[in-house]
Amino acid sequence: MTSMTSSEPQKLPSISVSVRSYKRYDNLLKLIAALRAQDHPDFEIVVIEQSHLSAEQRAPLDAMAEEDPRLRILYSEPLGVGGSREAAWINARKELVVIIDDDDIPLGNDFLSGHARNYLDPLILAVTSRHVYSPDEVCGYKHRNQARRRCLRYNLWGYPHTYCRFDERIESVDWVHGSGSIRKSVLERVGGWDRNSKDQDEHPLCLPLQKVMKPGERLVFDPSIKLLRRKDIPGGASVRFDGSKRIYESWIRYYHDIVLKHRPIRSLALYPIFPVAAAVSATRWIWTDSMIHHGVADRLTDSVKTVASSPLWYVSELARFAKSRLGADKKS
Repeated sequence: MTSMTSSEPQKLPSISVSVRSYKRYDNLLKLIAALRAQDHPDFEIVVIEQSHLSAEQRAPLDAMAEEDPRLRILYSEPLGVGGSREAAWINARKELVVIIDDDDIPLGNDFLSGHARNYLDPLILAVTSRHVYSPDEVCGYKHRNQARRRCLRYNLWGYPHTYCRFDERIESVDWVHGSGSIRKSVLERVGGWDRNSKDQDEHPLCLPLQKVMKPGERLVFDPSIKLLRRKDIPGGASVRFDGSKRIYESWIRYYHDIVLKHRPIRSLALYPIFPVAAAVSATRWIWTDSMIHHGVADRLTDSVKTVASSPLWYVSELARFAKSRLGADKKS
């Protein structure tokens, strides 16, 4: 047997591409085509399709799966945000899990191999690719220092900054975006996704991961891998088409259900910040990500309504949280 020399290239790890799909049939077909064209030598595509598709709609998907052994279509009732993530990685058979939703498209046929190359470093546990809104987009932020400092970081009270449209590599970040990649062994280490999570589904995974990472292990942001994010497509979780009340509630639930659980002492000390932070996040959404607001007047009016209504929304969410905790205590 010939021994491997240092000049021989290392074998890239195998990849399971986990596609979460719901009510975006046409875009799913485009995504599958882009994935099948990837140049990585060892990958599979696992689609968790949760729409109620007719036999006619299923036929092209089934035909592609029959033609290409790398493709598996798993039909399911709607599983929710966390449930579909959990189903996808449990059904993955390869070393790495690349996560992608049906409203995203990888740019270039080296998207998967770009992810895989990072994992030649055994201390890299997860990778987030750069998000762009157009193929020729330059850095998506005016303030580069702020983007560099905040890219995929948690702040003091647990708010997850994203800044995934940045164009510089960051060698150590706090969390992996839900459109990134992760070693399957790491998912097994932390017990996978929380199947019951409804919003912010990355963080029930990433917050406990921080506690079990070994010295030198890290998560990275690699802007050389690009993912085209479609902001104009409804369906799926439809976050960009929700109202500000729904956004506010999702952030309060994030603080109550996730941050308090994983950062209890710090969270209790900083608890008064949570309602304010949720109101700020909902207002920011109106001005940056909403697809239902049009024009300055519309955004300004709803911003004022959001700030004025947020105390009532908070009381409602606090009652929900207290009720859920009492129910959990009774069961235990």
